Amino acid sequence: MDKSFHVSIYSSDKIIYEGQALSLVVPSESGYLGVLAGHAPLVAKLSSGKITLRLPGGKTSVIDSYPNGFLEILKNQVTLLL
Repeated sequence: MDKSFHVSIYSSDKIIYEGQALSLVVPSESGYLGVLAGHAPLVAKLSSGKITLRLPGGKTSVIDSYPNGFLEILKNQVTLLL
């Protein structure tokens, strides 16, 4: 069974996504980053690109990233500020 982690994606005016994910791929300044459950703590600056979430149940969600933003991974929880 795949392990999940909590993802929160916020823009300045709304909550874009809040829930569990099995994997996350985000565009950062140093290239695309892949995140799975149990990832080491990390803070990264995001760049433009596609954010891809693989959700429990086999669904995939793709979100267009904003040109600037930040990612924080801490204690099996990922927060994206776009």
